[in-house]
Amino acid sequence: MKTTPVALLVVPLAVLMLVAYLAPLSQPLLASLHPNTRAGIDTAHWTLANFGQLLDPRYLEVLIRTVRVSAIVSGISALLAYPVAFSLTRLGRRAQAWVVLAYLSPWLVNTVVKAFGWSLLLNNNGVINHALQTLGLIDAPLHLMLNETGIVIGLVPGHFLFVLLPLWAVLRDVDDNLRHAAATLGARPWQVFRRVTLPLTAPALVAGLLINFTMNMAAFATPALLGGTRARVLSVVAYQVNLEQLNWPLGGAMAVVLLVVSLVAIGLAQGLTLRAAGARPR
Repeated sequence: MKTTPVALLVVPLAVLMLVAYLAPLSQPLLASLHPNTRAGIDTAHWTLANFGQLLDPRYLEVLIRTVRVSAIVSGISALLAYPVAFSLTRLGRRAQAWVVLAYLSPWLVNTVVKAFGWSLLLNNNGVINHALQTLGLIDAPLHLMLNETGIVIGLVPGHFLFVLLPLWAVLRDVDDNLRHAAATLGARPWQVFRRVTLPLTAPALVAGLLINFTMNMAAFATPALLGGTRARVLSVVAYQVNLEQLNWPLGGAMAVVLLVVSLVAIGLAQGLTLRAAGARPR
């Protein structure tokens, strides 16, 4: 009986990736390399002018804001995920499943509905400002939305789960005796975390941060509703350029830039992870 070559087993997956992933990605890339006219995309000519437009200060500021907000949300998610993941591992298996289900439950609600809910909490006359003023803690309403603060507040609980789940999955399998041994040898709690826990969980943390970062970069509904026109991110601007101005080549260039920034972040993270693994004593 003849065995099937391994290469043939990869063919169905390769075809699926080509049709469902690479083909759609090629459309904005090709569109970005053509000029835009009143009649539509001029496919007879090629140009890099659409990418040159993104160097305009107004677009460059939007790109920098997008990366900054994404990085801030990822950083906050990492700081919150460790104590939550540690707390989860202290629970029984059934309790862990229920708590994880509770963290998953917001994903059953539409993103737009969640963003509208946050707007009711964060606006100048919202629940949070009203409560703080009633308690006498503030004299004037805090500006919690229509700025970067609102975007961060809306994205952290929405994408926090993608950092929590990998950390929780790794931490529950880490032998507690390793931490106890370090503490017995005189290590303080922060030293135990830095020398034992962090190295063991670093790959899971990096994986979660990458997912979190790329989802922040592509987020649309939450930044559009909570950031408004004062704190626009690139996904919102790309939507306006594509569907309001019908400038598909420029919108395609923005999509390509978002993809490239995400791939660069993934490459840097993988490089740092491999370097850290290579430098680790054996």
